[in-house]
Amino acid sequence: MAVRSENSEVAKLFKTVVDNGYCIGCGACASINGSPIQMRLNKYGQFQATLNLSAEQSALNTSVQAICPFSNESLNEDQISQELFSNNCEYHQKIGYHLATYAGYVSEDDFRDRGSSGGMGTWIASNLLKEGLVDGVLHVHQRQPSETDPRLFQYQLSTTLEQVRHGSKSRYYPIEMSEIIQIIRDRPGRYVLVGIPCFIKAVRLLMKEDPLLGERIRFCIGLICGHLKSIRFAEMFAWQCGVEPGKLLAIDFRKKLPDADANKYGVEVVGLENGKLVTRTSPVQDMYGYDWGLGFFKYKACDYCDDVVAETADVTVGDAWLPQYIKDSQGTNVIIVRHPIIHNMLERAIAAGNLKLDLIDAEEVVRSQKSGFAHRHDGLAYRLYLADTKGQWRPKKRIQPSKRNIERNFQKRYLMRMLLAKESHDAFKKAVEVGQFSVFVEIMEPLVRQYRALSQPPTWKQFMWQFKGFVKHLLNAFI
Repeated sequence: MAVRSENSEVAKLFKTVVDNGYCIGCGACASINGSPIQMRLNKYGQFQATLNLSAEQSALNTSVQAICPFSNESLNEDQISQELFSNNCEYHQKIGYHLATYAGYVSEDDFRDRGSSGGMGTWIASNLLKEGLVDGVLHVHQRQPSETDPRLFQYQLSTTLEQVRHGSKSRYYPIEMSEIIQIIRDRPGRYVLVGIPCFIKAVRLLMKEDPLLGERIRFCIGLICGHLKSIRFAEMFAWQCGVEPGKLLAIDFRKKLPDADANKYGVEVVGLENGKLVTRTSPVQDMYGYDWGLGFFKYKACDYCDDVVAETADVTVGDAWLPQYIKDSQGTNVIIVRHPIIHNMLERAIAAGNLKLDLIDAEEVVRSQKSGFAHRHDGLAYRLYLADTKGQWRPKKRIQPSKRNIERNFQKRYLMRMLLAKESHDAFKKAVEVGQFSVFVEIMEPLVRQYRALSQPPTWKQFMWQFKGFVKHLLNAFI
């Protein structure tokens, strides 16, 4: 992709991150004043950095390489968080710096009802606003799609408590930040920004390079992340509910179902079917492609991220996928606190009975995200090893490339996950072109079966288990 020589930094970013498929679409590079970069949705429904060749080219005061979360010239999560949190926090190799770790939920008002889980993310943002610590909350809201802009969600500024609550719930959808970063520049004030790990990292990098942003963004709330999805993830669910791609108007990815385990939520879609407005809800486990481990519509960059719990955020919120909490259909959060002000806020609310939080240790937090850490740490080591053996450019990570201690079966599974993610984009595009969702299933299902077969124990191991069970049964019969 041709870039004028006066923007050699931009050219290098495209040659490495963008052209090799590692752009996460966060919009940090497009947020720099005078940047020739803009964010656009590609043919797969992913935000990607593109060049605005008609824009006036000028020297940039900020290096695009220094603020890209997947550049090899930007600081890593340890370097960023050490400067921010090392004075008050302990360090853990999986979750980074932490002042306190909890599991629980909001017990006041309707925060928990409105939230995807325990309501803690919205409660923290609301209380920062309520206590006058910030003037606005920058987070993701639903939006009305149009023919020229099909997005269902975007970053917006909330300045009232009701606006903050209206922006609750998880959004498994591509988002970019350049529009909201410009609002921060144009509107004096103190802000809290909510985002997934790589977005928070990008914001921290922007704050270091741009003093104005560093002054105005006072807090960052991180969300535990499995991976980022393209627009097609929402369309896949909607299509199975009778709403075709292009006719989806709204979606709730985490509709709580009464008397169901917390991980057995529903998906609610609103759209047009045969010209009529319909609202449909289906248990997520009844939907094809719901299994997060399959990685349908995943960004490639997500397979090269080692930050599961937003280590650079002042506080991180996620789902407490732990046995003692998962049966509660209302949802329970896991919370990692790094900022003393937020820690004090939580402790006061616990004492007042507004929050029901249990102190847990760092290892419990890790267990709550066991699959995520396995894929993003052990699996990443193998993916980095593969890229290096092929001589491919890839981002530098804190995890070292290696295939040691990774069983052959797991190596195959990691390869299959990459293939499933890659093929899902093209398969859905073909299904849309012919107007048949079944085409997507026909292409993906053979790969899904191959992947799931790798999760089964080998035949010899199954035989040994059966033999041991038989011997144990005989011994018990004669005792």
